[in-house]
Amino acid sequence: MTRWRWPYPAFVFLGWMTLLTALYYTHPDQRIIWWTGIGLSGVVAIVLGVVRNRPAHPLPWFLLAAANLSFTAGEVAEVVQTEILQLVNPFPSIADGFYLLTFPLYAAGLLLFIRRRSAGRDRGSLLDALTFTAGLALLVWIYIVLPSAQNSELTWVQKAFSIAYPLGDILVLAMLVRLLVPPAPRSWSLRLLTVGTLGMLVSDVIFGLIQLHGTWRIGTPVDLGWAAFYTAWGIAALHPSMVTMTRPAPRRMLEVARGRIGLLAVASLIAPAMLMLDAFVGDTSNVGVVAAFSALIYLLVLARLAGVVRTHRKAVARERVLRVAVSSLAAATRVDEITSALRAAGAALPPPDPGRRVLLGLSDQEGGVRFQPPHGRPDEWPPFRVPRAVRLLAATGRSHQCRPAELGAELASVLDGADQALVWPLALRERPTGDPLIGVLIVGGDEEELLALTDTVGSLASQAALALERITLSEEVNRRNSEAYFRSLVQNASDVILILDEGDRVRYASTSADRVLGYPDLVGTPIGSLVPPEESLSVLGALDQMRRGPATRERREHWRMLRHDGVAIEVEVRHSDLRGDPTVAGLVLTLRDVTEQRQLERELSHRAFHDALTGLANRVLFHDRVNQAFRRGVRGGRAAGVLLIDIDDFKVVNDAMGHSVGDELLVAVSLRLSTIARASDTAARLGGDEFAVLIEDALTPADAEGFAEHVIRAFDEPFRLSVGPVTVSVSLGVATTDDSVDSTELITHADLALYAAKGSGKRQWRRFQPVLQEGMIERHELQESLYGAVADSAFHLLYQPIVEIGSGTLEGFEALVRWPHAKRGMVPPEQFITLAEESGQIVPLGAWVLGRATAEAARWQQVTGTGGSLYVSVNVSARQFRDPGFVEVVLAALDGCGMEPESLVLELTESVLMQRDDRVRSDLTALSRLGIRLAIDDFGTGYSSLSYLREFPITILKIDKSFIDGLERSPQQYALVEGITRIAETLGVRVIAEGIETARQRELLGAMGCPLGQGYLFSRPMDPDQAEALIRSGRAYAELPRTVS
Repeated sequence: MTRWRWPYPAFVFLGWMTLLTALYYTHPDQRIIWWTGIGLSGVVAIVLGVVRNRPAHPLPWFLLAAANLSFTAGEVAEVVQTEILQLVNPFPSIADGFYLLTFPLYAAGLLLFIRRRSAGRDRGSLLDALTFTAGLALLVWIYIVLPSAQNSELTWVQKAFSIAYPLGDILVLAMLVRLLVPPAPRSWSLRLLTVGTLGMLVSDVIFGLIQLHGTWRIGTPVDLGWAAFYTAWGIAALHPSMVTMTRPAPRRMLEVARGRIGLLAVASLIAPAMLMLDAFVGDTSNVGVVAAFSALIYLLVLARLAGVVRTHRKAVARERVLRVAVSSLAAATRVDEITSALRAAGAALPPPDPGRRVLLGLSDQEGGVRFQPPHGRPDEWPPFRVPRAVRLLAATGRSHQCRPAELGAELASVLDGADQALVWPLALRERPTGDPLIGVLIVGGDEEELLALTDTVGSLASQAALALERITLSEEVNRRNSEAYFRSLVQNASDVILILDEGDRVRYASTSADRVLGYPDLVGTPIGSLVPPEESLSVLGALDQMRRGPATRERREHWRMLRHDGVAIEVEVRHSDLRGDPTVAGLVLTLRDVTEQRQLERELSHRAFHDALTGLANRVLFHDRVNQAFRRGVRGGRAAGVLLIDIDDFKVVNDAMGHSVGDELLVAVSLRLSTIARASDTAARLGGDEFAVLIEDALTPADAEGFAEHVIRAFDEPFRLSVGPVTVSVSLGVATTDDSVDSTELITHADLALYAAKGSGKRQWRRFQPVLQEGMIERHELQESLYGAVADSAFHLLYQPIVEIGSGTLEGFEALVRWPHAKRGMVPPEQFITLAEESGQIVPLGAWVLGRATAEAARWQQVTGTGGSLYVSVNVSARQFRDPGFVEVVLAALDGCGMEPESLVLELTESVLMQRDDRVRSDLTALSRLGIRLAIDDFGTGYSSLSYLREFPITILKIDKSFIDGLERSPQQYALVEGITRIAETLGVRVIAEGIETARQRELLGAMGCPLGQGYLFSRPMDPDQAEALIRSGRAYAELPRTVS
């Protein structure tokens, strides 16, 4: 319901009327003025309300204003006669004429309201109003009309006027009841009209009773009813809801309410109640009148029941027709089937009328509605433009009733013979198109008939809308499926299909052209403009060649094409000549975008032939380049060289500074090699820290050697890494095509030369010589023999004494492994230990040495009775220590021989300690807690750091022989050894000086406080029996004989 705001003039008018009413009662000598003001104000308010609110039909309001004016004139005449002329009860008079004139004016105005609000004839409401009015009229007749007619004191004129007043009131009451039945929308204007009318009727009834039983006087409270009448009607006209009084009431307001039935029941019981009352008091004078009114009311009720039965039958018939129509609409699959179902339902609706016109219109894309004509095809009629009122009703689901002429000449001709046309919008909210209007359903007929069919037609319209939307969605789904299938067939896993005309212009382009090429519309575009300018001639030539070739031949090519944004893409092109096919009539190009595929292929190819870390050529690409260079060198007589490069001590950098720094160094080395190499050369990373450079077009082998020397010097400059400057050197092996028969042998020779360079020390390079190959063969044979020697334990141990420098007392032995080879004799440790490290045989070999040394030491302790005073020292390589089961191997060796852990010293190289990881720390701690002593061997030869003595449980430090050799000649060397000794002593670490060969060295070491030493000055390494004899003799250094192992 619309919420109306109360207008400001209504409040002003209410205040004004209240003031006039108060003045009327407080100033009796001026009543004529105040009462005239009250009446005229009511008239002015009605006129002002009409002007202000502009109702569609103002005549009913003007009639009410005229009635009020007449009533006011009667009031003024009454006051003039009684107050000014001092007439006593002037009845009848001119005032009564004005009074009686108001009743037909009131009735006419209320009747026009009824006609405007009730579309068609509503016999039920009329019968209900008559029934209610008849009941009240009985009361008025008995208590007012009959007493007036039977009053002997009144003349017949007075009796006529006395009877006319209640009859007029009954007329007005009948119109009011008819206006309120059916229940109209609860607007304030209707409520105020009802209040004002009731006030007037109450005052009129009281006035009639006073006229019968006394003399009427003005200024009594009865006048308040008329004052309320003027005020209420004036405010009703000023309120904005007054415009609804002349509008048809919505159909839902025409339903029978409970209150309406209750009022009819009360009105019907008035006559029986009057009979009971007369019987109770014993008065039978009114029996005839009551009987007559009872019969009248009975006939009205009977007619009402008959109407209800007819309405029910029509409703059942409509329900039956609607049920059949809904079934037909649900089964419909085409629009014409829906039209036929609606027309059949329209003809069968009661009252059945085969000629009833039912039109179905569907919305088109231009905003109009195209109707399905009774005969012929839909496009035979021009589109019908939907009235704005109908389109607005589509959002609310309400109908619109109008004259056929308002719908246009075409539709009016089809609806010929119909008084009215009922237009129902076919609307659904939240449609995919966004427009709720699907179409309209128009039914022709007379006004009363359409009024009864409004709800039924609305139900048909709703079901028709659902059926149409279902068909539309089904067709859309089928269309999309067909398009998807067609698109799948046309594209056939390709991106774009182009059809070219004879001028090589695009005549058709598939929708994917926009996505692939970025052109929303390619029609008319020359194909030559879609390729790079430098390739347009070749493309046009290929098209001309295809036109001259067989039409059935399909060709494939690879083109580069330009997108709309200028970016070049690679496409695979399949073109066919279908000029002979009338459905195509052109050259068909099928384009597939292979840009990413080609890019991926190039990327994969690059990854397959380049190192992922450095971006240099990898081993595969390097070997291929070497093979090509070797062939060119053979054909052209120009030499080519290969340099294999290995970074010295890279493992130390990697372990000490971390793998990320190691990767940085590898990248930096690759950049430096790329800078050194020429554009014609190839730099490569073969794996790990091994690099290679192919030198093409070397004039002589000396050119390759000079380049190798240049590389060695280039690495003198430090590398700037994240941890700071790092300086490394490299070793190089050089080989040229002059020394090789093929590329494989060339690389092998470079590898042999690199091995020789590394064997000569750091920062060295060697060129391949035939003798190097012989050495490699010898090394390979030696390594093969090493596997058998380890398996057969074909080694023996020698022991070099460790003595106290000052007293010469024997402290222990260092176990030294020796390999007596069957063919080569005694193999030096520096030869087979390196091979064992490289091959992994150092792990079983080290376990054997540990077991044999601890067993010999335990036997010495047992047979000599020295107990734990002497210890044996065993060397442990980094590879052996990193083995996961090393601690268990040590424990097994001790348990196997029964030797105390305190009698074992493990000598570790600095490379073990440089890793500083948790596992190394935990293993060293575990060994130390068992009582095993740990020593750093060859201290000072690597990246020595005294922090090892603080971080790890080291108890012995062995100074390398290279420091001892310079004691006698170099004060700096002496100071260095002395500093190490002093710091170790402060930290509680014992120092052993290795390689003592002269008495002067012993004296100097003793002077600086070095406690222990070993070397040829004391003894050469000896076999176990000699060591046992030495232990048994118990002699000090001075008495030790020099034995030769």
